[in-house]
Amino acid sequence: MKEVIYDVGVIGHITKDIIKIGDIKKEITGGSAYYVSIALKTLGLNPFVVTKLSEKDEYLLNELKKYEIPFILRKSENTTIFENIYEKDVRIQRIISVASPFKIEDLPNIKVKMFYLGSLTKEDFSLEIFRHLSKYRIALEVQGFLRKIEKNQVKMKDWEEKEVLSYVEILHADEMEAKILSGEKDIEMAAKKLASFGPKEIIITLGKKGSLIFAKGRSFFIPPPKTEVIDPTGCGDTYMAGYLYKRLMFSEDFYEIGKFCTKIASLKLKKFGPFDSWD
Repeated sequence: MKEVIYDVGVIGHITKDIIKIGDIKKEITGGSAYYVSIALKTLGLNPFVVTKLSEKDEYLLNELKKYEIPFILRKSENTTIFENIYEKDVRIQRIISVASPFKIEDLPNIKVKMFYLGSLTKEDFSLEIFRHLSKYRIALEVQGFLRKIEKNQVKMKDWEEKEVLSYVEILHADEMEAKILSGEKDIEMAAKKLASFGPKEIIITLGKKGSLIFAKGRSFFIPPPKTEVIDPTGCGDTYMAGYLYKRLMFSEDFYEIGKFCTKIASLKLKKFGPFDSWD
């Protein structure tokens, strides 16, 4: 039997998300691993997911089953549960519970072209995980490493253990995260500073201002999407799925890559849930 080689090994907690936007309140499946893996599958790639959640919440994996995305579930006493309250362009975030961290023994023996680590809290991934995966290409969603939990409120704080970034090839951050991590106010300078820590490619999503890709020593500013915004949760993850897709297809036209990522992110913005069709 021919050995399966997966395009992206996606590691991260599948979450229960409580979304509040104006008078609308929804409880939906979430987490970077969820949004990225379904978008990758929709784009035609073959992802494999490693996640952890409580046995009582295994129904959160139904959509992975629906889209025929292979996964391994490692048991955890708790499931990661977030409450996201959107007020205009501001997200107020509370964390209700957190699943247990990933350990080296949680990782399956599979063949992949790249690993994507979707951090949601600082404890999700240890330095040992990065070292263990260092023979692979690693893409990192950095948001979790800047999250400090104070009385269930999620606050932003600089990440001191930046040596981990020496193992990362592709790094994603939003504007605030990039500025906090780099200590720079100018977004292009922030990208260059982040690249100095090790990553070869920096993706910074800027909300209504578009996005910035810094690669091969150049900055590529991508215009924002023009679309109705229904739910921005998972938009950055969707953008990253498009980026990984294009890079695995060996595209190096970073401006065109950014435009493609913006297109699929705009489709996700128009609805709750993941990017799962071109309609």
